[in-house]
Amino acid sequence: MRAQALAIALVLAAATSTFVLSTGVHGSLTQTRDAYYARNAFADVFCDMTRAPRSVIGRVAAISGIAQVDGRLQQYASLSMARKAVAMRALINSVGEKDAQGLNRITLRKGHFPRRTSPNDVIVDEAFAEENGLTPGDKVNAIIYGRLQPLTIIGIGLAPDFIYALAPGDLVPDSSRFGIFWMGKEALEAATNNKQAINVLSARLQPNTSEPDVIRKMDAVLRPYGATGCYGRKDHLSHAFVANELAQLDAMTKIIPPVFLLVAVFLVYIVLGRMIQTERGQIGLLKAFGYSNAAVAIHYLKFALAIALVATLVGTFAGVWMGRAMAELYLKFFRFPFLEYHLSPQVFLGAAGLAFGAAGLGALAGIYSVVKLAPAVAMMPPPPPVYRTGALDSLGQAAGFSATGHMIVRHIARWPWRSTLTVFGVALSLALLFSTLQFLDSSKTMIESYFFRSQRQDMTILFTEPRNQDAVNALRSMPGILRVEPVRAVPVKLSFEHRSERAVLESSDDKSRLSARIDSVGREIDLPANGLMLSQQLASKLGVTAGAHIHAQLLGGRRTETDLPVVRIVEEFVGERAYASPSLINRVTRDSSPAGAALVRVDPARTPQILTQLNAMPRVLGIAEKQAAIKKFEEMINDNIFTMLFFYISFASAIAVGVVYNCGRILFSERAHELATLRVLGYFRSEVAFILLGEVGLLILAAIPVGCVAGYWLAQFMVAMFSSDLFRLPFTPARMTFGFASLIILAAASLTALLVARRVSKLDMIKVLKAHD
Repeated sequence: MRAQALAIALVLAAATSTFVLSTGVHGSLTQTRDAYYARNAFADVFCDMTRAPRSVIGRVAAISGIAQVDGRLQQYASLSMARKAVAMRALINSVGEKDAQGLNRITLRKGHFPRRTSPNDVIVDEAFAEENGLTPGDKVNAIIYGRLQPLTIIGIGLAPDFIYALAPGDLVPDSSRFGIFWMGKEALEAATNNKQAINVLSARLQPNTSEPDVIRKMDAVLRPYGATGCYGRKDHLSHAFVANELAQLDAMTKIIPPVFLLVAVFLVYIVLGRMIQTERGQIGLLKAFGYSNAAVAIHYLKFALAIALVATLVGTFAGVWMGRAMAELYLKFFRFPFLEYHLSPQVFLGAAGLAFGAAGLGALAGIYSVVKLAPAVAMMPPPPPVYRTGALDSLGQAAGFSATGHMIVRHIARWPWRSTLTVFGVALSLALLFSTLQFLDSSKTMIESYFFRSQRQDMTILFTEPRNQDAVNALRSMPGILRVEPVRAVPVKLSFEHRSERAVLESSDDKSRLSARIDSVGREIDLPANGLMLSQQLASKLGVTAGAHIHAQLLGGRRTETDLPVVRIVEEFVGERAYASPSLINRVTRDSSPAGAALVRVDPARTPQILTQLNAMPRVLGIAEKQAAIKKFEEMINDNIFTMLFFYISFASAIAVGVVYNCGRILFSERAHELATLRVLGYFRSEVAFILLGEVGLLILAAIPVGCVAGYWLAQFMVAMFSSDLFRLPFTPARMTFGFASLIILAAASLTALLVARRVSKLDMIKVLKAHD
């Protein structure tokens, strides 16, 4: 029975490998993140300001519960490199000569820290340097605060607050176009005319300190300096993306292994049950000689546990190999100075526990039949199966089944429980495969909805601060720009009853042709004239429904506060978003500056000249090109989804192979005498094989619609589990996905059935008939 045992071990190995993969990567990422945070003093609380004197650091440090405070300058800059004619941006941070005592410390990969005597020296983050082929000694031109300044790269490094570096307006990181720079403190102060000033502040809290209380006190100190409200780690962009990925790995651990374990349980149950039926005589003889029920039961339990042992070894090896591949993939998106993939003993013990537990559970039913089997009864041959005319026979007659067709249908009806479990097992493999494949459909829908239907511009031009209509008119006058539309996004704090959330209030032109709001079912939604439109994620966090009034506090600027009605709630794919009409935002901000950014449509032939002109404009903070964003998003999807698809196609095929092979082998062992008799009576090998393969094929075909239905609901559950505050995946499976998943399972099942058919072709008729007698 080695082949059947190995087929079961394959299914159990898929479960243990998935467990080792997800648990190992989750643990490695968590430990790496926590070690990196501790070693480089990643802060607990952060705050952005317009401008504050450096002396404010001491006032914040005096707040009870704060252990350490660090203040820095941050300044966005446009970059130009001789060999790249694309829009490039950098976020430049001030840093001391050693940076050994502050928060969010840099890990140097190459070079050294900037020196006071070299004001143009900068450290560049490792991802940007790798993407653009930069090494220490290279030069980059930057426009900082409206002035062109040549920069010399003297170091390459990483920092814990930029593990996931996302440019303003981008959906995914693009290290080829956006980089993090660190410049000497005095040099950046001089370049931005901010001597002895800071505009970002971070703090580390003492143990057992109330974060909300500290944030409230920090807000009170920093409010006069244009602070936009302090926030904790959970709202820090880089940390939030890492936490989101860890949550998805945790969800994978909870969803996938149980599917395999369920299939393995019933496979062990069926195979062990069949073995016990075959060995009834030996069991009775052993009991007659004085072997106890426990001794016989342990014998069969050891059979199941031996399978589990093989599965544990194979699954652990495969899980470690896949885990290392996944860890390498994560290093492309999350910039850690190290990522040590290691597995704790608890992971191996957990994987072994799952395998041994599933095998033991499947063996229980068979062991129970061994215990209750009396020696005299066991040594008697089992009663022959009783075939009665039933509904299936009537359907077969109505359908005009041949004699072989009736043989197939009657055998299925004779063992309805086992046939149902076989259908269920194949259906689960199809459901797992479909629920994975549909993520490709989800990503395509998101790209179509967000990048093409919602965002119709070619570029998004971000301004250093909100501008009036003159800035929009200046863009319209540039050669090659075909259309310009202003947009505005202002940070607000929305409160309802005891709940509050930080959000960005967005608006665009009432007659906009370059942007639209698209809900989860693809409908275009107009902005309400007098009130807010909230995404479902944000509304759920606030606990509001349409018709409620929420309190909106502007973070920064005039810090106005007002109560606004919630007019509509919509389902969206990206983030927790809030929308309002331009007139309502003007009432809230009171600054008559409708353009925080501009959406533009350009003549493709003049794109290089337009980028050159925009990069030279002091008021332009950055430029986001839609095609570059689409390309980067598709690269991320391809790297992640296709790697996972390879794993899950293998996993789903393992279930199909295990189920179909065991089903075919059991059928062959049960019907070997019948098949041999038919061969003696003159039936051809193909006709005899058809009886066996026909039953297997009928069960597989019955499993396809069941698997499609199960996959539909499993996919919805997985989409919900993998969605987060940052992204909400749409559930839009294509019909082709059902067909593709079905074809893969049919192919795996068919190849496995052919292996069983080879045994029919080699059937030793004399041996089988003599053994039966």
